[in-house]
Order: sequence, then structure tokens, then C-alpha cells
Amino acid sequence: PDFSARLAGAGFVGLTIPTEYGGHGLGYLHRYVVTEELLAHGAPVAAHWIADRQVAPGLLADGNEEQRRRLLPRIVAGTLYSAIGMSEHGAGSDLAAVETRAVATDGGWLLSGTKVWTSGAHVAHQIVVLARTSPAEPQDRHAGFSQFIVPTDSPGITISPIQLMNGEHHFNEVTFDDTFVADG
Repeated sequence: PDFSARLAGAGFVGLTIPTEYGGHGLGYLHRYVVTEELLAHGAPVAAHWIADRQVAPGLLADGNEEQRRRLLPRIVAGTLYSAIGMSEHGAGSDLAAVETRAVATDGGWLLSGTKVWTSGAHVAHQIVVLARTSPAEPQDRHAGFSQFIVPTDSPGITISPIQLMNGEHHFNEVTFDDTFVADG
């Protein structure tokens, strides 16, 4: 986290985020060059990596204005850590086989299911979760899904470490037990 904040302070996080959200408004080639140099030297970029590389573009493409104004400046500052909840037991990388469900309720959604191999969930402030929001359609297995931004301190979330054989811990299993996610 300290490195992420220092890197952001030097202007190397949020390179492709528009200036109106605190970013630098540069192109993906700029980010590519910075990323290659950081990786070549083994820089500790894991804390902010997913938020800057995956969540920010998703927010810019599909997020609402409130989400952009609330989250993008924190990404640029290197202080928002995010995980991605996609893979599941029995589904692996076949996202069409995801069984985590989100059911509409008053003011939001109730999320239930388990995600596995969730990198960095134990340090993340939020998890972007893929969940089924309508029944599967045999003719289009990829239909009926939504993504939710879920704060990791929400009631009903359990984050359990998956230890590697060498004792390292990067991956997690994350269980959602009727976790409420507000419409916003």
C-alpha cells in the first residue's frame, strides 16, 4: 500500500483515467510502458493493480457517474484496492457456468454464492462480482449476468485464504451469504 500511494503521488497510477476524475488522461501505450518497467523491476504493484488496470476501464465504459466520481479519484490516488470475483468451484474460467446469484430486493440485491481464486480479496476494499440475475437461457449461456461492486466489509461476506504449497497467500475463496448490495 505504501508503494502504491508513492507511485500514485509520482503520477504513475491512473494514467488512462480522464482528468475530470483526477486521472492523467493519457493513452494505453503510456500505461503499457510504465507497467512493463514496473514489472521488469519486480515493483510491488499488487495493491492497486486490479483497480487501475481492470476496474477503472469498466467504470468508464459501463459505470454510472456517481460510481465514477466516488471510485476513480481513489484509484488515481492508489488507495482503492479491488478484487475480481469471477471463477467458481465447478465452473473455473467458464463464466457462463457461474452459479452465484443476485436476487432483487427492496433497494438493491441479495448476493449468494462462492468465488474462488480471488486474488487480493483479503486486502481489497471491494470485489467486482459476476452473478446471475436472471435464469440461464440454453440458447445463450452468457445472457442473464450482471456485475456488482461489493464492499468487502459488507455483512455476509467471508474471505478465506487459499495457501499455496510454499505458504504464500495471494488467492482467496469468498463466500456471499445473502450479502446486500445497494442499487447504486
